[in-house]
Parts: sequence; structure tokens; C-alpha cells
Amino acid sequence: MLYSLFRVDKTLMAVPITIILEIVRPSKFYSISGAPEVIDGLINFRGKVVTVINTGLAFGGNKVLTTEESRVYIFKNNSELTVTDGMELDNEMSPDNIGLHVDYIENVINIEIDELQAVPVNMAHPFYKFVVRKGDDFIIILRPAEIINLNQR
Repeated sequence: MLYSLFRVDKTLMAVPITIILEIVRPSKFYSISGAPEVIDGLINFRGKVVTVINTGLAFGGNKVLTTEESRVYIFKNNSELTVTDGMELDNEMSPDNIGLHVDYIENVINIEIDELQAVPVNMAHPFYKFVVRKGDDFIIILRPAEIINLNQR
């Protein structure tokens, strides 16, 4: 399966491309009064209201700032997913499109199912699904549905 790689601080993370609707440059975020700090705000994406989550804050690190390199993943909502979209990761996403603001995108790589390894117990995190070693890099495969639904924690 193909995965899109991105960085949160210095950590390499990935999500399956099958659940990505589009990747956009961050634009103006409209703040939401009373929203958790991890929410950058709302954006207008082709007439849809999309909540954007800041990955830096979601992972307890530095806030992702809007730069030339930063991007926003727009994830498919439940009605846009097909039967084969990321099914080994999660069975559903969210009823709404959600955005994930990241520092920068690395590239797209193919990861075979036999390369997926369990997350070590000492680094367990509710957003982590698998760990993959590629060359000298370790890649964290995320549970996008968990990140998207973080407000339900």
C-alpha cells in the first residue's frame, strides 16, 4: 500500500494515501472560540467547512506554523471512503472532512503489509498503529481515525 510521509518535528510519520482526499497549502484558519488548542481552526475547502488539527500540538510537540513547506492533509469522510481504503488501519474515519496540519511532506512510499511491525510498548501512543523500518529511518504509521476523533477522548 502507498503511504504519504510527513514530519512532525523530527519524527517521520505516514498515512495511507487511500484516505487522503487532497493535500493543500495552509490558508487562513478561522479560529473557533472554546476549541481545544490542538485545533488550528476552520478552513473553507471547496465550499465545505473543514476543521484543521495541528499535528505538533496533537503529539505534544511544537505547534506547526504556516510556512512555505507546511501542508494540510484533507482526509476523506466516511461517505467518501471505499471498501478498500485503508481498511487494515481503521474501519471508518469521520462523518466530516478533517484536516491535518503538518510541518512538511517528505514523499510517497510503498509499504508491504509484512513490513508493518507492532509499536514497541515503551512508545505506545493512541495515535500510533505500526512502526516500519526503511533503511536508516523508522516511520510511525498513524491511526488517522483516532487523531480525527481526538475531541472524543
